[in-house]
Amino acid sequence: MKAPFEGSKMMIRSWFRFGAAACAAMALAVASLVHATVDEAHDFTMEAAMPFVEQGFIVREDYWNGEVKSGQKLMITHQLFKGNEYAFWLGTSQEGVTLDMKVFDEKNQPVQIKATTDKFFMSVRVNPPKTGTYRIVFELKSKKEPGVLWALSYGYR
Repeated sequence: MKAPFEGSKMMIRSWFRFGAAACAAMALAVASLVHATVDEAHDFTMEAAMPFVEQGFIVREDYWNGEVKSGQKLMITHQLFKGNEYAFWLGTSQEGVTLDMKVFDEKNQPVQIKATTDKFFMSVRVNPPKTGTYRIVFELKSKKEPGVLWALSYGYR
């Protein structure tokens, strides 16, 4: 003879397993949405690059991305060569974000030629006066979110 509630225990275990599987599936879905958002930030950098490509710029395949606390400044160092003109494109997929980016030489002097801003991206052109390591300093401020997803791409001619 079965103990009382034996069938109920089996049903509870089944529902528990189903619930755990459903939670895991939802966590994967949310993680893929966050990943897609970072990819969308990169897509916006590529949109910003289009007018530069039409002017002869070559877009590099490597890029940087991540999530940053709103208002926190980030810095990337990069080797630039005299004689080349560079463009850096900063993008986000989140609405209501203010973007700021500047490029500095080793003496902390700004070297950009021109900066332009759009809703989801901004671009900065640089003509380095000499070959060396330069600092790209950028900041993203959100009016709504504590964290901002971003991507930074570049090209040269």
